[in-house]
Amino acid sequence: MNVNQLMARIHTEMTGDPQKDIRHLQDIATDLRKEENAVELLEALTEYAFNLMPDSAKEQMIEKTFVDGKRMDQIFGEALEMVNARDLDGAEQKLKALSDKIEEQFEDKDPKWVSFRNPFEYHVYRYLNPEDTVFERAPFDFAHYLALYSFVLLEQKHVPAADKAIRRAIKFNPVAADIRFELAEICKFAHNQEQLLRVNQETLPLCTNAAAYARVLANMGFYCYVAQEFNDAAVFYFESLRFEKSEPVEFELQDVLRRMKTFGIKFAPPTRGQTIDTFDKYGVKMPPNSELVNLALTLADSARAHGRLDLESHFLHTAYTMTNNEEIYARLERVADEMKAQRSE
Repeated sequence: MNVNQLMARIHTEMTGDPQKDIRHLQDIATDLRKEENAVELLEALTEYAFNLMPDSAKEQMIEKTFVDGKRMDQIFGEALEMVNARDLDGAEQKLKALSDKIEEQFEDKDPKWVSFRNPFEYHVYRYLNPEDTVFERAPFDFAHYLALYSFVLLEQKHVPAADKAIRRAIKFNPVAADIRFELAEICKFAHNQEQLLRVNQETLPLCTNAAAYARVLANMGFYCYVAQEFNDAAVFYFESLRFEKSEPVEFELQDVLRRMKTFGIKFAPPTRGQTIDTFDKYGVKMPPNSELVNLALTLADSARAHGRLDLESHFLHTAYTMTNNEEIYARLERVADEMKAQRSE
């Protein structure tokens, strides 16, 4: 999708009610994050949403979300370009300005602000925290902003500051596994084995796709390797590769196997029972998390009952990426055909 196509879609979906339209634009923003040119599309969308606001709301928005005369998303885009160009000093400066603004305007406030990236993350949070019903949707993805800040700080070897930034990010989005991966990297860098195990235990139940499963299991392989539990490390690396092929993980597995060979230890692909025993030994649950799978399917059924094919597709896709279940995939394909038929009417 390009900007012109996005604008054409938006114009057909606006109702004339600024509050309702801005909420709808927020929903569109969630969908746009998966586009290759997401930064460009989100900037155009944000500019359009800003122009919809009454003047009084614009003034408040400027006070809360502008840094050095620019919207926070624009500053973040500049920082991201600097990271990609390996200008870490420049990126750190811009991300610190964002961090300070977020802390000043949005942290430790009542109600609290959250930055869930899609409807499933919202429902996972509500499922895991049923008593927590009062929160506001942040105007930008602060969890992502602070996670990048943490990454840059770690690259600069500012470990305590990186740790603080990523924990702030997790508060904005406690159910996103990929944000917690940055915390795992900090634990590895700081040689904090106890904390690394705890992060892995907490992250795996939140994962919703094979790549995420694989990354946690590779981190468990690293944990066991450092602890010199080589057979367990091999099991976790083997399971990681089963979910997603990776040359670095394959290299780590071969390194473990060489170590085992020097000690006269033989390794064979583990049976399911051996794998379960290894997971249990470290308090790690085998993926997928059946509770999240059932939640996704329940939400898909509810979306179907309310005639929301878009949401049904979203929840089914999430259930499928967790399970690789062919029946779920077939249903997802049927929904896609229904949506295509609706668009052609």
